[in-house]
Amino acid sequence: MKNKKIVFLSLLLLFGSLQPIFADAEDQESIELNAKIEIEKVSRNIINALRYGRFVLADTEWKKIQSDVYKTFAEYDYLNGSLLYSRMEWQEAKESLNRTLKKEPNHEAASFLLGMIYAQEDSWSEAKETWIETNQISPYNPFYHYNLGLAYFILKDYPNAITSLNKSLEYKANYNEAKLILAKTYLELNQVDKAKIELSSILEQDPKHIQASHLMGRVIYLMDKDPKKSLTYLKNPRALGWREKKVYARCYFEMRKWREAENLLRPIAYSPFADEYDQSFYLNLLLNLGFDERANDFFHFIQKQSQNESKIAEAYRMLLSSREGKDLLYHYFKLRY
Repeated sequence: MKNKKIVFLSLLLLFGSLQPIFADAEDQESIELNAKIEIEKVSRNIINALRYGRFVLADTEWKKIQSDVYKTFAEYDYLNGSLLYSRMEWQEAKESLNRTLKKEPNHEAASFLLGMIYAQEDSWSEAKETWIETNQISPYNPFYHYNLGLAYFILKDYPNAITSLNKSLEYKANYNEAKLILAKTYLELNQVDKAKIELSSILEQDPKHIQASHLMGRVIYLMDKDPKKSLTYLKNPRALGWREKKVYARCYFEMRKWREAENLLRPIAYSPFADEYDQSFYLNLLLNLGFDERANDFFHFIQKQSQNESKIAEAYRMLLSSREGKDLLYHYFKLRY
């Protein structure tokens, strides 16, 4: 009987000593659960603030989750990367987003934003590879497929561009931005009829779509050689791409509007990637306008150009395409500057 009492007392003492441990474990679990709930709420607030350019609100919300308990979450690193992205601090943002993906490899938002940074840095090959991974994580998002298609287009991988853009349209049928890049891709492949179909679809929905209108004018000229009709699609000369500038300069030339043609062709003629046709065409325009001295200066400019500028020309063309691509990307967040 005495032994039973001793055992009972020992069990009571053991249970009493374990109670603080259980209580500490429960407290820790409760702290982590509350932290998870709080960071999810703050995350929604920060993401929405960044989407609409409310940067002061985003920074204020960020200050709420600076204790150590939040820093173990992948979402903490993602939010930090998003804030750094909004400030265009690309390197620090990449480091934070890579930490996110190390903690949570299937964090699609972090993967997508990492690709955006590579695109902002003109590193389109890295953007493409990152967005391939993003689409593997989330295969049904039309915006992810669209950005991937745009990256393929800029890298001149036109078959894969068509595949990705059609996949985007499969999930968002009236996505005009995807149709626009698809039309550009078909034009690069000289599939003018297919380009016209995509552009007609855009202009039916949005007759004031400037970029689609400009491309349609290019298509009309290529198909019908009708400069007057093509020029009806010209809405804003300042918004023309360099390929369209060539076409509309030719249209103005054929309409004997040489001054307008010269204004459009000048930046092309002086660029590193102007070919002999562009240069002789521009020289002809200057002579038609009676600008003999300018024609003479331009001729000497051509003569002085190095014959080994193919790499410079390609780099310049890539930078122009990259600048255009950044404007056409699907941006989830606004930038502060």
